[in-house]
Amino acid sequence: MQGEIVAIGAANVDVMGRSRNPLVPEDSNPGRISVSVGGVARNICENAARLGLPARMIAMVGGDDYGRRILRRCRESGIRTDSVFVLPQETSSSYLSIHRPNGEMSVAVSDMHILQKLTPEMVDKQGDYLRKAAAVVVDGCLPEETLAHIIETYGGETPIFADTVSTAYARRFLGCLKGIHTLKPNRLEAEVLSGISIRSEADYFRAGDAIVRKGVERVVISAGARGCFYTDCLGQACWARTRPARHIRSATGAGDSFMAGLIYSFYHGLCLPETLDFSMGAALAALQAPGAINSKLSADMVRRVMKEYQS
Repeated sequence: MQGEIVAIGAANVDVMGRSRNPLVPEDSNPGRISVSVGGVARNICENAARLGLPARMIAMVGGDDYGRRILRRCRESGIRTDSVFVLPQETSSSYLSIHRPNGEMSVAVSDMHILQKLTPEMVDKQGDYLRKAAAVVVDGCLPEETLAHIIETYGGETPIFADTVSTAYARRFLGCLKGIHTLKPNRLEAEVLSGISIRSEADYFRAGDAIVRKGVERVVISAGARGCFYTDCLGQACWARTRPARHIRSATGAGDSFMAGLIYSFYHGLCLPETLDFSMGAALAALQAPGAINSKLSADMVRRVMKEYQS
């Protein structure tokens, strides 16, 4: 297959603080602070690039240090950034989270106002990249009007891969599911999109079918340690499972790596069992890294992880 993987959506700087001791509200808590580049669409794009795919980012950054950091990290990981809009007077997206000693998040603040300036008109300025793309990736952080425009305008000729991100953002997809090639929600997001409460394995089948009937070609519902459930418009439906992950360093970013695995598999024309195995292998590889991205990620690494967990 030819063409780029074009990701449209969130690109931000993540600032994470982890307390050394139990958090004390309204006080200074000793701990560690880390700064990294994130954003769901950007993370998927970087993972795709590390898997060897030609990758491009369409996003909004400000003319600040965070914006320069985002662009630098993208370029270093092989992402083409000449389609990123730089707004000199704006501040770049950022995400601030505070975590307990065990790593669980206590509270977070997300500032992604700059992404709301990515209008349909601005997207169309990069329309040639979208029409020539092997696949387009969108996330639910996009403005609802822009998200709908991308799917309705380019979905007919370019495969659209969509990550719902959260239950709140998943609602933005309710009016524009038709035209999506591959949709990756988790269980809670699938409930929002299908209107079906998922409490059993049979419920996954019903929810997946309900989403497909709304116009999505393929649905892959991530189910954490249980694996993932797949269904499509051809009537195929199955579970894909793996052994529980060992040596988990961070669960952040596993879903982004999983989506990159789906895109890699589509790009290379893998069959369904290989697609699901490779995607879960990519997610397991992400769990072995301390942050959202495994800097050692490659297709060969994913295959090694797959072999380890299948043996």
